[in-house]
Amino acid sequence: MPDVTDVTALVALPDGSLRVGIRASGVVEDVSATGTVGPPVARVEVRADGQRGLLGVAVDATGQTFASWTRPDGRLVVGQVAPGPTRLVWEGPSSVDRANGGHLAFRDARLVIGIGDLLQNERQDDPAAINGKLVSLDPDGLPGQQPRLVSSGWNNPFAFTVLDDGAIWVADNSPGDTGERLVRGDGADNDPIELPTGTAPSGIDHLGSDELVVCGYKSGALLRYRLVEGRPRLEGTLATDCRTAIVILGDGGVVYAADDGLRLVIP
Repeated sequence: MPDVTDVTALVALPDGSLRVGIRASGVVEDVSATGTVGPPVARVEVRADGQRGLLGVAVDATGQTFASWTRPDGRLVVGQVAPGPTRLVWEGPSSVDRANGGHLAFRDARLVIGIGDLLQNERQDDPAAINGKLVSLDPDGLPGQQPRLVSSGWNNPFAFTVLDDGAIWVADNSPGDTGERLVRGDGADNDPIELPTGTAPSGIDHLGSDELVVCGYKSGALLRYRLVEGRPRLEGTLATDCRTAIVILGDGGVVYAADDGLRLVIP
């Protein structure tokens, strides 16, 4: 795979290529199945200090590409960025240097975005606050639309994935020595399991309905979990140099972002 760095989002496309989001530059570009990096698909202006920048990319069934990013004024926003000119879908909260969230995924034709606690942990369960929430958006909506609540009580749900049946799994990133957890994120009754100490989950994807793969930014571990009776069971470590985004391909291969580029591992 190519030496594409500072990757925060990976989406597998039907032709076997990847749509890639680059945090600091605000560029969305494609990498072919043979590893060739194409010209930019889109570019947005970003504020990229701390954990800000281009944070999420999602592609709908018609090929429209959506992204989330922190604008130069610091506000977290979501928009359609390709094809054609950027169209703003939602103006979210003002960002901070950590715990912004920003990952995007489609669920039931709506865009789900994870919002971190924005360094205000006490507001995670406040129904009047966006902090620490998973919310969904109308991708055809206007910037002032009111998001629908999916779930609350999160530290930083940057790493989440939507299974084919609509179930959401979150690898919740927590500050300091606070325990990090792998748990359902769609309101379903589920006991969380603790992730290994020092994981700092930065990406998660699923294969079918019974397998999850989690990337740890601090640990570098690419952890494979099997869902057994609805509960994750650690099956092993696929790599030790994962840093940010991951995506599972249709053939079961896992592409992940390391410090020096994209890597492919076959479980």
